[in-house]
Amino acid sequence: MTFMDDHFMLISPAAEKIYDSIKDLPIYDYHCHLDPKEIYEDKPFDNIVDLWLGGDHYKWRLMRANGVPEEQITGDASNKEKFKVWAETVGRAFGNPLFHFSHLELKNIFGIEEHLNETNWQEMYERLNSIIKEKKLSPRKLILSSNVDFIGTTDSPLDDLKWHEKIAQDDTISTTVSPTFRPDAAFVHHVDFKQFVQDLGDLESVEISNYSEFVDGLELRIKYFAERGCKASDLSLDAITYQSATEDELNSILNKRLSDQKLTMEEITKWQTELLKSLCYLYKKYDFVTQIHFGAQRNNSTIYYKQVGADSGFDSIGDQTSLAQGMSLLIDSLQQENKLPKMIWYNLNPTYNTVVANTIANFQANNENQRNLLQFGSAWWFADHKRGMLDQMQTLAEQGMLANFVGMLTDSRSFLSYSRHDYFRRLLASLLGEWIDKGEIPEDYDFVGQFAQDIAFYNAKNFFEK
Repeated sequence: MTFMDDHFMLISPAAEKIYDSIKDLPIYDYHCHLDPKEIYEDKPFDNIVDLWLGGDHYKWRLMRANGVPEEQITGDASNKEKFKVWAETVGRAFGNPLFHFSHLELKNIFGIEEHLNETNWQEMYERLNSIIKEKKLSPRKLILSSNVDFIGTTDSPLDDLKWHEKIAQDDTISTTVSPTFRPDAAFVHHVDFKQFVQDLGDLESVEISNYSEFVDGLELRIKYFAERGCKASDLSLDAITYQSATEDELNSILNKRLSDQKLTMEEITKWQTELLKSLCYLYKKYDFVTQIHFGAQRNNSTIYYKQVGADSGFDSIGDQTSLAQGMSLLIDSLQQENKLPKMIWYNLNPTYNTVVANTIANFQANNENQRNLLQFGSAWWFADHKRGMLDQMQTLAEQGMLANFVGMLTDSRSFLSYSRHDYFRRLLASLLGEWIDKGEIPEDYDFVGQFAQDIAFYNAKNFFEK
């Protein structure tokens, strides 16, 4: 029995007309966690489990909620066993975004519109594997079939970017694959900070004994990335705080951390504040879009963190105090020195949506005619669902200019996740269609259609490339 058809999530004829104007646009996926080596080598996939479940902690988390033993999630169970428990889980996950995402992936990639569940898992397993083998599905084929114009990967500052260089030199790859500078380990509270400092010095053949030398080393890496097509940076922070520090204080914090002394929260905050400012100065200089993800509380299950490791589905939404003050002080300090880069702010806790959208509205003024110099980023991670996406867009519309929004991204490790762009476009079309039906915006499908096209593709392309 068919589960989803072409009308999926489109609530009215108005929504369907708008969706028709955006459904075939290319995808500008400016932030993901795909491996450029996999893209270059383009090895065909062997099994639906490797393609669909490998490394996907969203799905792992859901299976644990359904009582599935770890052996059948991240352990040594057979692919068939893993697919069976996934089918039993996702088939009953009504209301969870993975229910919709997964079935859109079945529809868009494999042409399957049935409801995957515990009664048909075996037939579906064999059918999906047959399609994979018949079509010789590989990373590049999936990218091409999804009409992806641009991919922004996530890369360590110490990466040699050789796979990006190989991709750039390969004329058979039409999609632009660009590195993204991700310096999480440059922050003193990071578990790998000390090793990062040593490796940075060794890589660039520089001595790092003070804060200034550390930032100079980071600039060498930023320049290296820029010369290899990097258009953006990214960073994950627990919270947004602000506490200024002198260079002497920063030198003391650095030396203290390198000698394995315990830092105070005040010292951690001062380092975060000043390093983030220093990085933003450099991102402005090298014309990187600055992406900041904040609000995750990570590795909450000690037992399973030790067993499975990080990024395995044991993270959650965090909270903080004085968010508006921290954001305002940080952005204001950058603006005062004319070193405010283009930025995208992703908030994990939807409680703060209005605070984030309202705060960045204070700092949109610029002399470069840049629309929304500061962006309120798409609903992220635990808010990446129907209610979360709609709330983010409606909040942005209320507090700023939805028309200038850079739209959706996958933030995924899976080559199947481009269906999330389709999901987002269906929700965008339904939101605009609802406004038309209620008489809140004009019933002008050419004008509203262009509005939707900008959000679905053109705003992002212009924001990252101009």
